[in-house]
Amino acid sequence: MDKYRAVFLVSPMGHDVNRVCTIVNKWLVNTGIFTTEVAGTYPGAKYSIEEYMLDQKKVEETDLFFFLCSDEYWKKDKRTEENLAKAVSDGKGVLFFHGLHPCFQENPEIEKMIGLLWRETATHGDFNYCNVSIVDEKLEKQHPITEGVTGFRTKEELFCLLENPWEVPMEVLVTAYSDPEIVSRWGLHGTGKNEPVLTVGTYGKGNTVNFILGHVWPFYTGHGLMENSTIALEPPQFKTLLMRSCEWAVAGKVEATKNQ
Repeated sequence: MDKYRAVFLVSPMGHDVNRVCTIVNKWLVNTGIFTTEVAGTYPGAKYSIEEYMLDQKKVEETDLFFFLCSDEYWKKDKRTEENLAKAVSDGKGVLFFHGLHPCFQENPEIEKMIGLLWRETATHGDFNYCNVSIVDEKLEKQHPITEGVTGFRTKEELFCLLENPWEVPMEVLVTAYSDPEIVSRWGLHGTGKNEPVLTVGTYGKGNTVNFILGHVWPFYTGHGLMENSTIALEPPQFKTLLMRSCEWAVAGKVEATKNQ
């Protein structure tokens, strides 16, 4: 079969998006069902985000838009958002990765694709350990992305109290517990709730994935030991969920990545 085409849309947003892109790009190619390209500020990228998204032929040929970027490259020319919205509405897949949830408040269609967003009530503690749970783990029928995946413990920057201001329909597949016994350096306690960290939905005919795990910072800031490492990406369940999410986003099913 023909391989799916994925593009990583990369621009600085604090998080070490270049390192994440390098790792996830290799994972995606190794599934055997994707070819990839990178647009944006990533070293060696052939196109800027604007150039890529304004090239109608390239947009039409892309099956998965993988967001590792802030909003600054989507505000200068509204056609970038319009072209993305049309592509996803027509059936293309899109995945939003950890860290961009405070962005895109001037891009309503992109916000509708993301679903859960950072608003004034949102918080996050320090980079610390948390327990991740699969919502439908004990159900007879599970979602293709989570089928057979077990809960796990990871170190993460856990976003809490995200909101759905556009009230878009979504399904929460994975949560992480925000422990109220853990206090951040700002004196902020965890919420005591299971916070959503992986949701799926649709935008028109296209599938949308909001993948909220995956914190990697370029350097140590005191936010938490190993915040500048890739420890958040190391649990095997993390990779499984991410690769399945990519396949589901473009195909609406999980086959090739089921055992990866």
